[in-house]
Amino acid sequence: MEIRVRGNQLEEIEGLYADYPYVYHHADLKVTDIPWHWHEELEFDYVVSGKVKLVTANKSCEFGKNEAFFINSNVLCTMENVNGSEPAVLDSHLFHPIFLGGHFKSRFSTKYLDPVLQNKNLDILEIRGGTGRQREILTKLKQAAYMQKTEDTEFQTRNIFSDIWLLILEEIKEVESRQMPVKQISQDRIQTMMSFIQQNYQNKVSLADIALSAAVSKRECLRCFQQCISTTPYEYLMDYRTEMAARLLKTTDAPVTWVAEQTGFSNSAYFGKIFKKAKGLTPGEYRKKNTQRPGK
Repeated sequence: MEIRVRGNQLEEIEGLYADYPYVYHHADLKVTDIPWHWHEELEFDYVVSGKVKLVTANKSCEFGKNEAFFINSNVLCTMENVNGSEPAVLDSHLFHPIFLGGHFKSRFSTKYLDPVLQNKNLDILEIRGGTGRQREILTKLKQAAYMQKTEDTEFQTRNIFSDIWLLILEEIKEVESRQMPVKQISQDRIQTMMSFIQQNYQNKVSLADIALSAAVSKRECLRCFQQCISTTPYEYLMDYRTEMAARLLKTTDAPVTWVAEQTGFSNSAYFGKIFKKAKGLTPGEYRKKNTQRPGK
C-alpha cells in the first residue's frame, strides 16, 4: 500500500470509487510511509499489532494493540511506527460521507453526519476500550475488517458502520465538554503554506514566499510550522524535495544531476548530502535498492 498525495497534500485514496465509496486497507507502517496529508473521507483505524503514533496539527497520540481512533474529514495528519515496538499494523477503513448519508442534504447527512463534519473542535476521537460503548465500537471494527475477506458484503459493511456511527455520536457527546478548542486558524494556515510548498518546490522558495501564501508574517509562519507539525518551513521544504527526488529515482533512469535540478536542489553535491542524511543512502545506492521496473 502506498499513500499518494496531490500537490496540495490531498490524499488520493487507492481503491475508493464513486459507485462504492468505501475502502479497507491492511497497512504495515514499517513498509508504508504516511506523509502529512488530509482527505475529505472519514477514517477509522484499528491497531492490530505494535504501536502507532498519530500526529495532527493540534495533538500527538500513541495507540497500542486493540485500540483505535477516528479521524474527521479534512484533518491534517500523519502516522508513524513507534520506535522500539513491533511493526505497527493497522486495519484502516475509509469512506466518503455519502457512504452513510446517501444523497446530498438527505436527512441522514444533515441530522447525523453534518454535526460531526462541521465540528471544528473534533479532529480525532480516541477509542481505547475504556467504556462499554468503546469496546462495542472496537468489536464492530474488527468485524468490519473480517467481513472484507469475503465477497458481496457491501450492505453488511454499510450497516455495521451505520451502527458504529451512532455509537460515535454518543461518544462525542460525552467527550466534547472535556476537549480544548482546536486551533482551526493555525491548521488552515499550515495547510495553505504546505500546499504552496507542494506546488512550488521545484523553484527557489523563500520564507517570505511561504508566509505570503497565507498572508502572515515570517515570524507567524515559523511559529505556525513549529506549533502544528514541529518543524520549520525550510526543513519541510527539504523533506518534500527529498521525497519527490526519491520517487524520480525509483521510477526513472534519469541522471542524478537531472533529478536534483527537477526537485529544486541547487547542485548535485548538495542534493547528495541532503538525500543521504534523510535516507541513509546516496541517491545512486537508493536507486539500485528501490528501482521499480515495468512488470515487476
